[in-house]
Amino acid sequence: MSETIVLNNYSSSNSYNHVISWSGGKDSTATIILFHEHEKEFLNPGDKVTILFSEVMFDKENNISGHNPDIIKFIYDKKKVFESWGYNVEILHSDKDYLDVFYHKLKRSPDPARVGLTHGFVPSGICAVKRDCKLKPINKWYKDHPGNIIQYIGIALDEPKRLESLHKMENTISLLERYNFTEEDAMKLCEEYDMVSPQYLMEGMKRDGCWFCPNSKYCEKLAIAKAYPEAWDKYVSMESELNLAYPKWNVFAKETLHDIDAKIKAELGTEKKGGKEDREAFINIMNDVENTLKDMQLSIAKKTFVNTMNEVKNILNDMQNLIAS
Repeated sequence: MSETIVLNNYSSSNSYNHVISWSGGKDSTATIILFHEHEKEFLNPGDKVTILFSEVMFDKENNISGHNPDIIKFIYDKKKVFESWGYNVEILHSDKDYLDVFYHKLKRSPDPARVGLTHGFVPSGICAVKRDCKLKPINKWYKDHPGNIIQYIGIALDEPKRLESLHKMENTISLLERYNFTEEDAMKLCEEYDMVSPQYLMEGMKRDGCWFCPNSKYCEKLAIAKAYPEAWDKYVSMESELNLAYPKWNVFAKETLHDIDAKIKAELGTEKKGGKEDREAFINIMNDVENTLKDMQLSIAKKTFVNTMNEVKNILNDMQNLIAS
């Protein structure tokens, strides 16, 4: 270990577990790469290297991840690369998923009116999912692995406020700071190793987070509707649940999930049969048929034909009223 890194009670004669926190983003991925490039500076005989990724699940029972499907594929693919470098990669999971958080009955709340209600959506700034589904398994891992641990967190040189907070933590290092890497430098390093997360390649997406987060973008929701249509439909339907403490998916959004779903269905061409758009289209067809019949009545004088056409018209009117109801 380089003398420029000051650690509490560090001794080159001890064995350490070097734990790298990995989100899949450029900074944490670049941290793993930098460790690999300079590992001789850090490793003592008997040392271990562990990479931790905490995967948040939407629905554990049906194996539906809370992450974009392309991003989670990237995680599992690069896991194999890091393992080939001799590193232990652990993908952690909580015993709870998003559905558990959503359907949890509140036993206490700062607002007494919410006690006894179903939790509902995650309000901005108060993320129970982060607490219960992401951080909980990480904290459990550290509890289950006592001993000499040095933690590496991906914070770039041009993030002074975050670095200031990191400097207050014991036995925690930013390799990006150590090697003078900015966020731009981190991205370039990931590009060199072909380790750029799909999150940076998706149009309109600039974040790595759960697709059900109130901060998620339209492109993230669209991707989920394509990859997990049943899970997306389930998520949208949850907006209709009653007695929710937090009934809005995003308190600042003007659009409801059903509004967004209608856009997605229209874009994908998967409007459900019997939906509003289908009913309107069918009614337009019926109107065209009616106009055609009128033209036929004017052009053909036979009474029997007219009577028959009137009967057909009545039937079509009945069908139109039924569809519109």
